[in-house]
Amino acid sequence: MEYSDLLSAHLKYGTTSNDIILGKGFEEILPNVVIAPWWGHEMFQNNNFRLEQVNDILFNIYCDDVSFSFLELKRIGAPAVMEFILSLGVTKCKNLIFLGSAGSLDENIKIGDIVIPEYSICGDGASRYLNDNLEDEFLKKEYPTKEFQDNLLEVLNNKNIKYHYVPNFSCDTIFAQFYHIDKILDMGAKTIEMETANLFKCASIMNINTIAIFCISDNTVIKKSLYSGRSEEENNYRHKVRYEILPDVVIDLFK
Repeated sequence: MEYSDLLSAHLKYGTTSNDIILGKGFEEILPNVVIAPWWGHEMFQNNNFRLEQVNDILFNIYCDDVSFSFLELKRIGAPAVMEFILSLGVTKCKNLIFLGSAGSLDENIKIGDIVIPEYSICGDGASRYLNDNLEDEFLKKEYPTKEFQDNLLEVLNNKNIKYHYVPNFSCDTIFAQFYHIDKILDMGAKTIEMETANLFKCASIMNINTIAIFCISDNTVIKKSLYSGRSEEENNYRHKVRYEILPDVVIDLFK
């Protein structure tokens, strides 16, 4: 499937590209975009950033000679997030950074650690809508944009920031995933989250440069899940990484 196929289908039923832009309130989207399923714009609220709120979910952020749009969705899961990702294809967006939480499936990947997914294994149902005949996408690997990914790794290495570069699994459920953890581990996944397999597939269709950065929120294999087991010290470290380290990484990458 090509992105033009999706736009042609919209036009067939009366919706233009401009209608999509206006419907999402994306008239002022900048070429560089950060999308976050749940994290808030507060991570960029310090003295070095100037924030302009465009609408309920869109903030344009300026720092020195860098500018980017931040989409604060407050939604999780591939079906919800892909509605906004696909809409970026008719905007000025050229480079897209996904920021979000992920669960660790490796005892050596700690809560608060930064993870860069080498690829994401599709465990969602939404991605099949990006295939011509609704072909099953389940368990296929989806990749970020190589050159953009290389730039990210260079930034992290130059800043001497510790990170893990591992395979990821994108699932549709938090509650029911635990029953399938052993199977997911057998696939080689070291982390688990809900959106990036779909994100990478959407971006490849739209020809938008895309990468993802995770901050580990929990670790299933050492029994520190979203439901139980995490310490205050671990949560404090996670917040430090989110609010103090990742904003600087974003700025350096967009430079």
